[in-house]
Amino acid sequence: MLFAGCAGPDLPWGWEDAQPVESTQTECVGNPYEAHDEHIEVAGGASWIDVDYLEAHFRCDQEVEAFRRGNGASIEFLVQPVDMNPSVVTACDCLYNVTITVPGLATGDYAVSLFRRWDNLNDPNDPLLIGSASGVVE
Repeated sequence: MLFAGCAGPDLPWGWEDAQPVESTQTECVGNPYEAHDEHIEVAGGASWIDVDYLEAHFRCDQEVEAFRRGNGASIEFLVQPVDMNPSVVTACDCLYNVTITVPGLATGDYAVSLFRRWDNLNDPNDPLLIGSASGVVE
């Protein structure tokens, strides 16, 4: 939630008009420095699409948020830390599962892409395409 006088989220170039979307994040589920499969899975239903971002690589104890851009049959998501400029970070990384649900969609086929961006302590920090998939809204 934004309050009067507060700046909006720190979004990368090209994502300035992206809208926040509701997402949930699990506790740490693994070690990103061992074999893992960072990917997305998309499912559709009656006026909704779920995007599961599995084995998402972020810092330990780092809360993330999701944004959506695009319209029509193509939707792009960006998942990034809530705090893009942390003053203190943990000395570890881990894997999370992040679920994004988008309600109120029209019936049809949707092309979905998901990008990940780490906090600004990483340079460069351009969005990285994690995966693309399709989903059908009934």
